[in-house]
Parts: sequence; structure tokens; C-alpha cells
Amino acid sequence: MNFTREINRLTTGLLILLGIVALGATYWAVAGPDTILLRQDNPRRVQAEAQIHRGDIIDRNGTVVATSNINSDGSFTRQYLYPEMDSALGYASLRYGVGGAEAAFNTILRGDAPGQDFLTEFANGLMHRNQHGADIRLTFDLSIQQEAVKAMGTHKGSIVVLDIPTGQVLAMVSLPTYDPNTLDANWEALSQAPGKPFFNRTLQGAYQPGIALQTPLMAAALLANYPLGAPIDQATQSIKIGDVTIQCVTTPPSDVLTLQQAYAYGCPYPFAKMVKELGVETIQSGFNTFQLEHPPTLAGYVSTPLTQTTDISHFLFGTKDFTDNALGQGTITVSPLEMAVIAGAIFNDGNAPMPYSLLQIRQPDDTAWINDKTSYAPMPMLTANSARQMQTLMEAAVKNGAAQAASQAELTIGGHAALAYVGNTAQSWFIGFVSSGSNQGATIAVILEDTHDASLAAQIGGEVLAAVHTYQLTTTPLPKGGA
Repeated sequence: MNFTREINRLTTGLLILLGIVALGATYWAVAGPDTILLRQDNPRRVQAEAQIHRGDIIDRNGTVVATSNINSDGSFTRQYLYPEMDSALGYASLRYGVGGAEAAFNTILRGDAPGQDFLTEFANGLMHRNQHGADIRLTFDLSIQQEAVKAMGTHKGSIVVLDIPTGQVLAMVSLPTYDPNTLDANWEALSQAPGKPFFNRTLQGAYQPGIALQTPLMAAALLANYPLGAPIDQATQSIKIGDVTIQCVTTPPSDVLTLQQAYAYGCPYPFAKMVKELGVETIQSGFNTFQLEHPPTLAGYVSTPLTQTTDISHFLFGTKDFTDNALGQGTITVSPLEMAVIAGAIFNDGNAPMPYSLLQIRQPDDTAWINDKTSYAPMPMLTANSARQMQTLMEAAVKNGAAQAASQAELTIGGHAALAYVGNTAQSWFIGFVSSGSNQGATIAVILEDTHDASLAAQIGGEVLAAVHTYQLTTTPLPKGGA
């Protein structure tokens, strides 16, 4: 009896052990390899990544700007074909991961996103075929991007160009940048470089707006029916904010100016006077129309600023002296993309375009492009009447004001040139638009970190807008999803 009981116990124990072994074998046969492969310290992971045929990145006009070349051992090397596209595309590195557009659309480019049918996926696994990602067609225009980089020269800063009314990002430049083809070899030096080449200034930049904030202030004036044409004595006098003395961006022909003339020449005193007269609630309402507390971004791109943007939904209330903030020399910071969207709202009769960069996807071994289905509805910011008045003011600033360097023969360009003071240095802004008629056009934001010459920012902006007109607006703009 006892012997039989012991035999039963031993049998039960052996069965349990065999069950554990079977479960373990099943786990390591099915899930275990992937678990090990996902470990950061597993060299097989790098080898497996190298076997993935990453999809091509193509500009809006069909030019391949990034591709994957196969090596003799069956692995792939990522190649970036145009250096002007570097800051927009980012990088894909076996050692350091992905950044920029490569990060935003990583699952598509790797082939992780659904799209293939079951039989294809099964056959690929059975035949041990390389994982093959899809190609993507982006909104970037190589020609415009090249012109923007050329116009920037050696300056540090950013340019972003949006198609209106679609919101498609035509160009996105952040300088200094890096060569993604040599990223692995130069990573350590790039990580410590004083110019912060990995920092995407267009999306992550948290810049002092300075006089560039006069554009939302003019919206507040229009909202309050403030007299734009009333003469203001001693309008060119400088004002002092903290330790900074702010003066007109360019010298007007007279000391007596209207508010709309002060806007054209970038003079701060008339706006300081207006801020005091209108008061905190009216100014706050004007700023709220531009959604400054909710800056736009590009889906999937890294866009967290070095210093988080202050929540300004009620930034004026309770402030002892709110003039600093209202005149752009306080705690408010903006990104170049945000300023381009504000210009877009003005040009688009009050409706701010939502920026995006993905047009289409093409699956491996397929010739058909599939439109991206994501919807990007515009955001109302201004009334059409106020927006059109702002268009007129910006066009006047290009004809006779501080933004005159942006003028291009036979083109309708509006803009605003501004300075922002950061410590003992100044940065130069230009925001503007070019029209091709019938509410079609493009907007731009330019920020130069290393010069106090706002006319240079305007000149660069004008040159790029002329290139946009040449390369993009003389043809039918691509609709959402491309052609």
C-alpha cells in the first residue's frame, strides 16, 4: 500500500517535471527567440536589424532622397542622397536608433505596419525572406529644401515652409545639422558639439518671439477696434524691458506713426502704449485666438523643447507688469513651426492649417501608391475680415517697412521682420507668405540665431518664397495624399 502510494507520487512528480520541460521548450521555441532578440545587449538583434530592407523615402515630386543598399552579406546600409535633406529626414542607425522622419514613420519603413496579406507574411517567414518595409512619399520638395539651405548659408537657425491651404510641409531646415551617412563614426563628437546638431530647431526650438509677437498684438487691436490709423507722437522712441532696450527694427521716415506704420517698421513704443490702453483681458483674448498655449507639431517627430513652453493660457492675469510678455520679451516662447502656422492662419482667411508631412505609402513589390488617410482639419483662429486686414498690413511691411528685403519682382509677398533680444544678443525673425491667387500659396518662418540684422532674415525669406513660387505654386498643388 505504502509502496503503491510512493510510486504514484513519483509518477505524478515526473509528469509535472515533464510538463514544465514541455512548457519551457514551447516557450523557447515560440516566444523565447524574440525575447532574447529584443535584449539591447544581444548582438543578434543588431544582425537582425541589419537584415531588414528599410523602405525608400521619396519627396513629393518622386525623387528618392533616402534608400537602403544591399551588402555582399545580405545586410543593408542606409544611404542619404541629398545633404540638404539631412535635417528633415533624420537618421536610421543600427547603433543609435532613429530620429526625425525616420523615427516618425519607423514602423512603416521597417515593415512592421500591417498591409501585407496573411499568405504573403506566411510565405516570407517560411522562406526566411528579409523583412521589407514600405516606401513613403513625403510632402517635402527637394528643390525648395535646397534653396532654403542655400539661402541660410552658414547661419545658425531654422526655416520652415508650409503649403497653403493644405498644411503640407514643403521644407524644414535646421542648422547646424549632421551627415546621417557618417553618424555612427561621429556620434560622440556630434553629441557634444556646441551647435547642437541633433536639436531640431524647427520643432523643438523655444525661441523668444520679441517684436514678432506684434502680429498677435495687431489681432488684439483689430478685435478691440483699436484705431490703427491714429497718429502717435514720438512713436520711434525706444522702450526698456528689464536690462534690454528695444527700438525700431528699421528707422521710419518720421517720428509720428500710426499703429499700422509702427507694425511695418517694427517699432515697440506704439504697441506698449496700446497694451497699456487696452488692458490685460483684451490682450489676452487676442493672444488666445492664436492658440499660443498649444503649439503645433508634426505627428511622430520628436518635438519636446529643451525648456518646456510656459502655459500661457492665463499668463497675463495676476502679473504685476504684463508688458514684458505682451511685447515678446517675457516668458512666452515660440517655435518656427508655430510662427509659420500663425502666418498660415492670416493668409488662409483666418483658418490655421495643421502641418503634416506624409503623403503616400507604397508596399514592397507594388507599384501603386496608397494615400495616407489621416485627416488634418484647419483650426479657426481669426475672422476672415481680420485675416485680410492682417494680409494688407504684412504686404505693406514688405513694400515699405522693415521686411522690404523680402520683396520679389512680380510676386505678392507679405511679411513681418522682427528682432528678439536674448541676454546680450539678438535674434532675427521673418514670417511671411507668398500668394499665387485664389487663396493658394505658402507661408514661411525664418529664425536666425547669430545676427541682429532682421533685413537679412527677410531677404532669406523672400528668396525662399520666390523658390516656392517657381517650383511649387506654378503647378497644381498636390491634394491631401498626393497625386
